[in-house]
Amino acid sequence: MHVHARENDGAWSADPGWYAEAIRSIRAAAAGMLISITSIRPAGTPVASIIEVLEILADNSTTCPELISVNLGHIAEWNAKSGQTAHFPNDFSDIVLLLETCADLGITPELGVMDLGFVNNAVVLGTAGLPRASLWFLVELDSPGYGLGPQIAPATVENYDALSQALRSQFPGARWAAHGNGAATFSVLRRAIESGAHVRVGLEDTVVDEDGRRSAGNAEQVRWAVEAAAAAGRAPETLDQARRIIGC
Repeated sequence: MHVHARENDGAWSADPGWYAEAIRSIRAAAAGMLISITSIRPAGTPVASIIEVLEILADNSTTCPELISVNLGHIAEWNAKSGQTAHFPNDFSDIVLLLETCADLGITPELGVMDLGFVNNAVVLGTAGLPRASLWFLVELDSPGYGLGPQIAPATVENYDALSQALRSQFPGARWAAHGNGAATFSVLRRAIESGAHVRVGLEDTVVDEDGRRSAGNAEQVRWAVEAAAAAGRAPETLDQARRIIGC
């Protein structure tokens, strides 16, 4: 389960109390579920705010997440209508501090690659001493299409193939979960399933189903993934198997 804290108006939040309540609620409903939070933050918010959240949550076994997503680079988004650019920063020093904190607290980072430059950054981290043996990545095609503003790879099968091939080339032992954005999510996930990788699916990535109709919820999308896996001759892993695959 991957969650982002929000204010009542939907704005970004790093409230440890929000995360603690969400994590306890998930575990009460689904004991043993792996829980991931996010490290993304808007411009002007220091990485220390995320470090503080992790330290507070990790201080109690009932609220400590198993995972946190760490995008391996800056994200920028042009808004042609307003003329503004949104920034989500991730300096090298920020990422190193996050990874060191994860190691200290026993939280597994999900290394997010959104374009070929992010794979390059992963190699830089590797040459700086990051272990390569048990890396867990997210192949994050978070842009719904070309010309829509996000300066990352749009959700297409071709872009998935390029990013996954780059990961295989640079990190032969790596494993990953793929996800997309909007209706294009499903073609990307099918490719990942058919090629032996893993997937992430849910309302954060798309609020519509494969046929373009508004999705009934996360559970419906997970059922789609189970059926797609079955059609490809694969089956969902158990929680214990997932822990071994991810390395947490």
